[in-house]
Amino acid sequence: MHHPAQLPPGYMIHGWRVVKLLGAGTYGAVYRVEMNGSPFAMKIAMHRPGSGDAEQADARLKRELGCLVHLTHPNIVGVHGHGRFPDFETGWLYVLLTFVEGYTLAEWVERMHPTAQEVVRVFEKLAGAVDYMHGRGVFHRDLKLANIMVRAKDGEPTILDFSAGDYTHAEDLTDAPLPPGTRRYRSPEAARFFKEHGDEKGARYEFKVTDDVYALGVCLYDVLTTAEPASGSPKAAVEGRWVPKSARELNARVPAGLSDVAMRFIAREPEQRPPTAEVMRRELAALLGEAGPEWTVPVHVPSLRPPAAPASNTDEETPPARRVRRARVVDAGVALLVVAAVAGAFMWLRPASHPVPSEGVARPTAPTSPGDAGVASRVPTPMSLQDAGPSPDAGDVLAASSPGVALPPLDPVRKESSAVKRAPIVASPSKKDSTSSSRAEFLAKCAAASAAVALQLGCPSSAQVRPESGACPEEARNAMFRGKEEGWLGMVRNQSSVQVTIDRSQPGDPGDEGVFRDGPVTGVVFTANRAIPKGTVFSGRLWTGDGTFLLARYTEAHLPDGRTLPVCFAVGLDGPHEAWEGSKPGAVRQSRVQVAYAVDRWP
Repeated sequence: MHHPAQLPPGYMIHGWRVVKLLGAGTYGAVYRVEMNGSPFAMKIAMHRPGSGDAEQADARLKRELGCLVHLTHPNIVGVHGHGRFPDFETGWLYVLLTFVEGYTLAEWVERMHPTAQEVVRVFEKLAGAVDYMHGRGVFHRDLKLANIMVRAKDGEPTILDFSAGDYTHAEDLTDAPLPPGTRRYRSPEAARFFKEHGDEKGARYEFKVTDDVYALGVCLYDVLTTAEPASGSPKAAVEGRWVPKSARELNARVPAGLSDVAMRFIAREPEQRPPTAEVMRRELAALLGEAGPEWTVPVHVPSLRPPAAPASNTDEETPPARRVRRARVVDAGVALLVVAAVAGAFMWLRPASHPVPSEGVARPTAPTSPGDAGVASRVPTPMSLQDAGPSPDAGDVLAASSPGVALPPLDPVRKESSAVKRAPIVASPSKKDSTSSSRAEFLAKCAAASAAVALQLGCPSSAQVRPESGACPEEARNAMFRGKEEGWLGMVRNQSSVQVTIDRSQPGDPGDEGVFRDGPVTGVVFTANRAIPKGTVFSGRLWTGDGTFLLARYTEAHLPDGRTLPVCFAVGLDGPHEAWEGSKPGAVRQSRVQVAYAVDRWP
């Protein structure tokens, strides 16, 4: 049975055909799905009811559904249905949403270079949508740049992701002093409440209209003051007791009237902010008629970066032309590396019966670091060059294609001649000592050759053998499943899970293609649970067999607080994951991010 974060293209859910993964987080995964040729977004809870999930992903998606069924507005994502799969009663909950193709608000600023007029138009509509939401007893509670999209076809904004939302008479899901949300967008009064009452048992902050108004005001402030918010550019501080610098001080291209309105929206005291989103909308609407020069030029100096193709809900694609160029460059790099390695190995391992003077032969070795590979190791691509030597560094991988976007298939590398594929000729076995010596020399040469070349030359490899199922060591079971009050992790066996970046040298999102081979591996927690924080480093091992599967086991966890604990985390509960198309021995293709379970027995 497939996990919600690992549904393959073509998978059917009650008549909906999965097209591709758009994104995944702590609470759910979002896919583009189709029915009768029409696209929709399907959001699936990351855990089923009764799974022991401390984050209550199922309950949160039901809460989001509860918020959305109250709302029908052109600037709020629409809901079209829900269900459970594979079982209607106990399966994973999914919700069908309107498919929005466009840019997140951060991407829109960075790529489309809006004018002050366009910024005001978008935020006037957003304020109207927030007021409509409040009028129906719904709070978003996590308004931020990533949860608002601007549609590509008409520039209309859409508010997304109500997973932290609340509505009248909804059941509490947490016992924390503050509701879920993002720290930067919390109002000053919420921050003060936490500082004064955060340690009090049963203390609860009452979220108000002015909290959502403040969050939308921070969004406007960030749009006006940060030229590249989607690229992680530093944002001006807004938290704390002191009023931040005005938008116009930080960016002289912001009209004075718009700067004043933006600063009023993020005033330190709630009574100094608009009391409702409707008042906010009116203040913005009063600026719509402005038409001076400073209102009709981009708010930020346009960069030389060309606009990217529109994303889909949470997706961000690499333009096809760039993907093709990358694939061609990688083609050439991979081909050169493989040919050089095979030729070198052939010269090194050819029979001793045809001696060549040592001074006439330079024995190449497989590259051992990105520097050894030269320019080819720095080609930005989601495909690892592990089978040709070095792995790409983190910066190169981050420049690769976006979630769920596969590169065009590479042209096949020309096969080596049959002479290269033959095993090296060993000395005559007329004497036992001679045979043993030749065999040992052959194995030593295999060990020194690169993995891909060794496989081509027929060297034996024990790494292809899949390990047997067996019990997790007792010390690891104690560390994982004993209670937190005893200083352990307090997880639920075979149910507690995290999303893990399989190999931290290949970062990316769920659905991004990685290339893996047998051997030790270091992973990092991508989305966490209450026991295992994000950023925890896992040590373990990978098996890929004959190129048809991926099996990952992590046996040690290095937590951010400095502790190192023995663990048993397995990718998948039912054994190895099937390799993706295009895999081969020593280079198995699979998603860079997988779900790893805390197990008491290795599957």
